Amino acid sequence: MNIMDIYNSSCESTPQLSEIQSFYNDTTIFLTGGTGFMGNLIMDKLIRTCSGVKRIYMLIREKKGKTTEERFKELFDDPVFELMKKEQPNFLEKITAVIGDCALPNMGIEEKYINIIKDEVNIVIHSAATVRFDEHLRIAVNINIIALQDILKISQNIKNLKAFVHISTAYSNCAGREVVDEVFYKPPITGDKLLQVVNSLDDEYITRITPSLLGEWPNTYAMTKAIAEGEIMTYGKGLPIGVIRPSMIIATDNEPVPGWINNFYGPTGVVAATGIGLMRCMNADSTKTADIVPGDYVSNAVLACAWDIHNQWKEHNASNQMKADNLENETLIDPPIYNFVSSSVNPLTWGEFSSLNKKYGCEVPSVKAISPILLRISKNKYEYQILCFILHIIPAFIIDSLAKLTGKKPLLMDGYRKMHKFSEVISYFSLKSWTFNDNNTRSLIQKLSKLDQTLFRFDLTKLSWNEYFKKHVIGIRMYIVKDPMETLSEGRKWNQKLCIAYYTLLSILAATFLLILYGICNLFI
Repeated sequence: MNIMDIYNSSCESTPQLSEIQSFYNDTTIFLTGGTGFMGNLIMDKLIRTCSGVKRIYMLIREKKGKTTEERFKELFDDPVFELMKKEQPNFLEKITAVIGDCALPNMGIEEKYINIIKDEVNIVIHSAATVRFDEHLRIAVNINIIALQDILKISQNIKNLKAFVHISTAYSNCAGREVVDEVFYKPPITGDKLLQVVNSLDDEYITRITPSLLGEWPNTYAMTKAIAEGEIMTYGKGLPIGVIRPSMIIATDNEPVPGWINNFYGPTGVVAATGIGLMRCMNADSTKTADIVPGDYVSNAVLACAWDIHNQWKEHNASNQMKADNLENETLIDPPIYNFVSSSVNPLTWGEFSSLNKKYGCEVPSVKAISPILLRISKNKYEYQILCFILHIIPAFIIDSLAKLTGKKPLLMDGYRKMHKFSEVISYFSLKSWTFNDNNTRSLIQKLSKLDQTLFRFDLTKLSWNEYFKKHVIGIRMYIVKDPMETLSEGRKWNQKLCIAYYTLLSILAATFLLILYGICNLFI
């Protein structure tokens, strides 16, 4: 029985909407980042579970030579929307594409759509961001900071704004601290000043000085998201606004498709590369916490946050009205922040992460694999570099050399260069742990009715990592590696051949090494 079956059966005796469903009923929503991973999940959840939504305006831009109309049409071909199309066949009647681009002034939105947003929108969900850790600073500033400023300025003139949710990251304030509370931290620089810096320099020079500008921040993503939160206190004053900070977002648990994922970012890239036998070692501390959260839990939490933000705002306004009646000074409300993490309630170490992925990965080997699944975790930088040389570089050199001899294009060495760069970027998060206090998030869960806790499930205490990773590994195989489960039998046979070839090669290399060592020893006898 799925979530909607539970809801429908409950409606037989109580034909009323849940509190969160009632909140979204007959509302108009402006969603940025709708074409991204989180945007897809939020839009699907709104259409399926909050079917009373009047309209969703979705910001969309041209990409890779495709027009916005083409992208909008192709968006709903993804498997993530199959259930939505089945349950709500007229979904397109409620979704309107708004042409724009977060990298442009005013998000590239035409004036007529800005006026529509001001007149019609009730809820803003700002999901758009560049999440690449190594993004060029100019691009990261424009998308992660300036676009937020622009949508906040527009929102100041929305006639009937009920809630504004900004999706940040738990790691926006990880630099220089071990404990992250649900508060606003002072940013290292304002968005306007940083924009002046990048606008006064060319791209090449910005690239050279970025490490100095970052300071303690690990990458441009974390730093610009930290600065963006500071912009809320400046440009979001007087708005019913709040911030949700999820940790590393990975594949869905159940909704709308178990194990669905459409990107290689963070831990997903590690699992995908390990599953095809490309990645065999990782620079991580097996005892440190892998703070990960399923995508559908995050989308549910985002929608619940909007409801809570609105309720807190109403209570605040009612309190201020009483103070005004009693000739007292009105008070300002600090926007609520929700740290959404697994480490505080259902922690998982990198060692457990590796073990569970290997366990279930070995059960569903891919026909696209180039070697058996093997992942050695090392927290020592030098040991890791040695392992990279032995497990990555040497085999890649041999295979690429054979490719050249047979007239084929060598690919592995170039692939490993990119993968080692990726590993270097994520090692900052896999070698450390943080304490994220999440009292607001836990309090929000307690505020939900039992029906809403079922419809909008995001209580991580009830998540079984063992059960989750079964879906996680299959999802990566299907949606990232693009290898359907119909090839499982073939994949297992292929895996047996890879094991024989791989361990035969290791035996030959070991024997060769021993012979060389024996020859060297004989020279000194």
